[in-house]
Amino acid sequence: MLGRAAMKGGPSASSHAADGAVRSNGGSGATVVTDAGQEVTVSQFVAQLDEAARRRLDSIHQRLRLLEQQMETLEAEVGKARSSSTMDTYA
Repeated sequence: MLGRAAMKGGPSASSHAADGAVRSNGGSGATVVTDAGQEVTVSQFVAQLDEAARRRLDSIHQRLRLLEQQMETLEAEVGKARSSSTMDTYA
């Protein structure tokens, strides 16, 4: 999981990248150690975090579309049931 990570790369590096207090050590060699123990550069960490967020958003979007389709189906069925019961009372 990429949610919490410890920064490496110098005395000014933050202890947790997830805290949002990421500081550069002045060079491009700053690394992040993920919860899984994987050591990656900060830019790789951000790219992985972005990809994970995109996958989650895509999954949520698909579930939302399915729920919207189910709601439309239910609304159509309720409309049919109402019109059917209204016709039965006049017959």
